[in-house]
Amino acid sequence: MAKGEASGGAGPTGDGGPFDDLGVAVSEAEPLAPHTWLGIGGPARYFCEPVDRGALGRVVSRCRERSIRLRVIGGGTNVLVPSAGFDGMVVRLSAPEFSGVVVDRPTIVAGAGAKLVHVVSAAVQAGLGGLETLVGIPGTVGGALVGNAGGRGGDIGDRVLSVTVMTADGTVVERTGAELAFGSRWSNLDDVVVLGCRLELEEEDADLLTKRMQKRWIVDRAEQQAGVRSVAMMFKDPHGATAESLVSQSGARDIRVGQASIHSPRANYVVAHPGCTSDDVRRLVEQVRSRVRERFGVELAPQIESW
Repeated sequence: MAKGEASGGAGPTGDGGPFDDLGVAVSEAEPLAPHTWLGIGGPARYFCEPVDRGALGRVVSRCRERSIRLRVIGGGTNVLVPSAGFDGMVVRLSAPEFSGVVVDRPTIVAGAGAKLVHVVSAAVQAGLGGLETLVGIPGTVGGALVGNAGGRGGDIGDRVLSVTVMTADGTVVERTGAELAFGSRWSNLDDVVVLGCRLELEEEDADLLTKRMQKRWIVDRAEQQAGVRSVAMMFKDPHGATAESLVSQSGARDIRVGQASIHSPRANYVVAHPGCTSDDVRRLVEQVRSRVRERFGVELAPQIESW
């Protein structure tokens, strides 16, 4: 099926596509590799970038009605798309309604489609501290919330007051307090479409925050392999240890499968070199996981999400 917008006109029981009557631009056979950090993988059967919540709700509801698999893609930093592609609907929240960043001191309201680095910069410029150590993390706010992005300076979940989500029937609700749970590279937001959040921050000197952010940025850049952008975290940290230390101590750092290898500065990251395929990455992750299991009896949970 050629890439292009699905034509309108056919109703839900007609011969057209399942989304033709919704008034939403839907592409078919959309290449997903350009939408992922690893830059690999096949096409999505359906792909759309809704202009507002109404359009998104209609697509989400139709997917539920027709039992069509649905995925939301942000920066695609921890997504592994099979070479054969994804047989379902992929939604990207790139429209202005989903990408806004508003300072409402001492909080920031950010849309799921906003880039995390833009939210960090907005907070620092406003003299609001608590996010500056996240500056080196790529991707969008939505992905950061679902995977509880973080590092040595803390996780984004530590700052969350509320998260606005859309359920499978298209209903928009706000989750707060006990309705939210965050762990190491994990949250309980994987059963909904994340629309945005409110983050609680602290009043601090903007100049000091800027210096702290720049220092974190320099350290992160120094730890990255020169000239390589296509890297993704492989595993979540198990209780009482780090995945990076287990991978290193298991002797798995030298494993290479096709054009996929271990990131030399950080053993818990995989690098997709030119010519790499999704199968290369998948098999490398499986081999590293097996090596750690055999050496330490620890079953590492994948951080990279295979579609």
